[in-house]
Amino acid sequence: AFDQRVAWAEFLVSFAPAIGLIGLGAYIRVKKQMHRAGLAAIGAGIYIGFSGVIAILIYLRFPISTPMIDTNLMRMDQWLVGYDWVSFVGFIAQYPALGKILGWVYNTSLGQLFVVIFVLGFTGRTVQLHRVLVAGILSLLLAVAFWWAWPSVGPSAYFTLPTSTEQALGLVHGQAEGGRLLRMTQEGNAMIAPGMIMGTIAFPSYHTVMVFLAICFVRGTMIFWPMVLLNIGMLPAILSHGGHHFSDLLGGVAVFVLAWLFAHWIVPNKAKDQQIKAKA
Repeated sequence: AFDQRVAWAEFLVSFAPAIGLIGLGAYIRVKKQMHRAGLAAIGAGIYIGFSGVIAILIYLRFPISTPMIDTNLMRMDQWLVGYDWVSFVGFIAQYPALGKILGWVYNTSLGQLFVVIFVLGFTGRTVQLHRVLVAGILSLLLAVAFWWAWPSVGPSAYFTLPTSTEQALGLVHGQAEGGRLLRMTQEGNAMIAPGMIMGTIAFPSYHTVMVFLAICFVRGTMIFWPMVLLNIGMLPAILSHGGHHFSDLLGGVAVFVLAWLFAHWIVPNKAKDQQIKAKA
């Protein structure tokens, strides 16, 4: 439909863990009566598979002929809080150790969600597990739908930072990544392959959504406070290492709230008792 070449063979290999986890989860749930472990494996497989499919969908948007909204977002940032990405990153770069810690925190986002899925599955919290899957999938669809209509790639595509600043931070989304994003908006990609996938959506920030997914569904578990403490550092990490506008964070919060409300509506408390008594 989009006349876009896709490296399907490579993507099928990348989908193997998702298919394997779903198959393993179904087997141990049915044959071994290990319901909790089965739930955890199936949940992780669903999220891995969906993330791969949505990555292809996102990259079908390139090249982008509609006007980008980054300039409007920068104006909004100045009006709201006086935020300027270059100045903010420069400030963080004055504390290189902190900057590199924030880079590590930024890269834990996806791993945090898998920890959440496994903890909810293995502790038998089926309602919360189903809710986090529904909220995670719906929020990603909402973020992609908005970005598809009103695209943005973040300030890193428009500003060049001093090399010393990028090196001090070990910046995840720096000049090279920003330049690549800008080229994709203009030229597209000859072929979509797993190895080229990177963060592309600025507004709304899905990393911000993942912060709340990692915290709000694990209340009452042993990982709640560790997740809270870890994600305190995620917000400055998203702004600096993620190359985001401040307004991207606000958009992420709005998307999460909508998805959270929907997840609670479609998976009510009475759906099934949260504690599975069957053998783990």
